[in-house]
Amino acid sequence: MSAPDTPVPLLLGRYRPQRLLARGGSAMVFRARDENLGRDVAVKLFSSGGPGDLARFRAEVGVLARLHHHGVVSILDAGVDDSSPKDPRPFLVIELVEGDTLRGLLNAGTLSTRQIGEVAFEVAETLEYVHARGVIHRDVTPANIMIVDYGTRFSRPRARLTDFGIAIHATGPQEAAEATFGTAAYLSPEQVRSQNLTPASDIYSLGLVLLECFTGSIAFPGSAVESALARLDRDPELPDTVPESWRELIAWMTQAHAADRPTAADVAEAARGALRAQREHEPA
Repeated sequence: MSAPDTPVPLLLGRYRPQRLLARGGSAMVFRARDENLGRDVAVKLFSSGGPGDLARFRAEVGVLARLHHHGVVSILDAGVDDSSPKDPRPFLVIELVEGDTLRGLLNAGTLSTRQIGEVAFEVAETLEYVHARGVIHRDVTPANIMIVDYGTRFSRPRARLTDFGIAIHATGPQEAAEATFGTAAYLSPEQVRSQNLTPASDIYSLGLVLLECFTGSIAFPGSAVESALARLDRDPELPDTVPESWRELIAWMTQAHAADRPTAADVAEAARGALRAQREHEPA
């Protein structure tokens, strides 16, 4: 099972992995077929399943399974593949979302101010819901924001937040070793310091994502260590090319101290206001 072309068995008697979609350090994601309902799903198969891993996996699934929001890519099922009894592997069955990641869109070209504003509002709205239920995502990045186009006449592309694989419950215990999980370029200062996290950590990460959308550049480039440590010495640079209203919001979101940052609801309200102001100044 360590190689992408190794067959993965039928899971829970219904989910048949068909094609490897992505592979990371801790998991592989497959396109799979739900043979009971005749639909395609995504299966995230984790690479380790020791007793501690399995206990933590079950606790996290219990939290994440209660998230039901249009901006969240939903978990549909979960289990443990014990086809190799000495090497059990936990897995998640996730809604299969057809679309591109924000990372893919940024790599392909620039986004308009309106498109960035819509991403900001929709992800902030989703985080408001998630945070209200005591969950911190911990890895808000362009790769974990899906842009979905439903292809109908009156629809527009929508942002959805995915990959809650390292999310934690905000009121639960947090091991110091786990606090630095996440993508180095988007970590909050408190994640770098391995401090206890609050929802404000997700706000900081989203601020860096929005800044990258406007500038086309990662705010803290370099190796994982260089990138992570850089934010302990300085705030991200906010060039004049970023529209003023957005520059002020991003500066607020990326304050070094978590207590000084806005809530997700504040961000959503500010983004909605910026979008409304832009619409009023656009030619009819």
